Amino acid sequence: MAHRMATLAGLLTALALALIGWLTLPSADAQSTPSPTPTAILLPTPELGALDRAAVSTLDLTAFPLVPEISQTALDIYFNGLARGNDPHSFIKVGDCMTHTPYFLLPIGEGQCDLGDYGHLARVIEQFGGAERNSFARESQAAAGGFNAASVLDSIWANPAFCEAGETPLACELRHMQPSIALIMFGTNDVQYLTEEQFDYFLRGVVVETVRHGTLPILSTFPHRPEFPEKTLLFNQIVARIALDYDLPLINLWLALEELPHLGVDPADPTHLTIPPSGAVCAFLGENLEAGFTVRNLLTLQALDAVLEAAEGR
Repeated sequence: MAHRMATLAGLLTALALALIGWLTLPSADAQSTPSPTPTAILLPTPELGALDRAAVSTLDLTAFPLVPEISQTALDIYFNGLARGNDPHSFIKVGDCMTHTPYFLLPIGEGQCDLGDYGHLARVIEQFGGAERNSFARESQAAAGGFNAASVLDSIWANPAFCEAGETPLACELRHMQPSIALIMFGTNDVQYLTEEQFDYFLRGVVVETVRHGTLPILSTFPHRPEFPEKTLLFNQIVARIALDYDLPLINLWLALEELPHLGVDPADPTHLTIPPSGAVCAFLGENLEAGFTVRNLLTLQALDAVLEAAEGR
């Protein structure tokens, strides 16, 4: 993953700093939505340098569940988006090469999935795997090898074949898919190219822009980077702090991988998760569950199911 896109993304951090000061959520009065409209969630504008490192570093990541509970705040964001016309059958993937890979969710979209003892998750596949807008199989404009949290907010990285002039990769994917949910994971590249203050600022920017669209962000902690052990921990604590501050769902992938061989990370390429010998990253049984990508796929389905369950019970 340490290729020219990642290098350029690091060099262009300063440019991106100037581009996202406008990230605020419009008030309910400014929205044109059907009635009744759920209460809009007003998120504060991110501020560079506002990170309280001392407070963040005290967070115990082991205290966060692997699969999130869905708060009332999260449901308000979700239903507000549906009222504004977002698609309940659509989610988007936002991240780096850990997300832009054929091993993350794509096999589910292609029908290559064995749920094993998790048969109840079939409803998630049915909900988001429709033939017309198959979220599992879609190649997201907001996920690419080399991306960090700053890149997805910078129009220089948008694909002109899909995106409008001046549109960021995140805004482009939100416009195309009108999703109800966004799966967001950054950190693997960020520990190498961003400071902790920049990571906090840009990831908050991603969250605010996503909620501004009426889309529910599901954040995720990220896998261990053996070259940057202290920064990996701190950046994951930042992810958890952001989830707490905005009362958003958090998949604790970092914790789930702790029990796997090599912490679920490919020892020959620590910027990627492991895959099972069979290659069946979406077959949730046996030794497949000892591989990083298999565990991430399962946790993602479980988190999506948690949203559906909470929405049904509202």
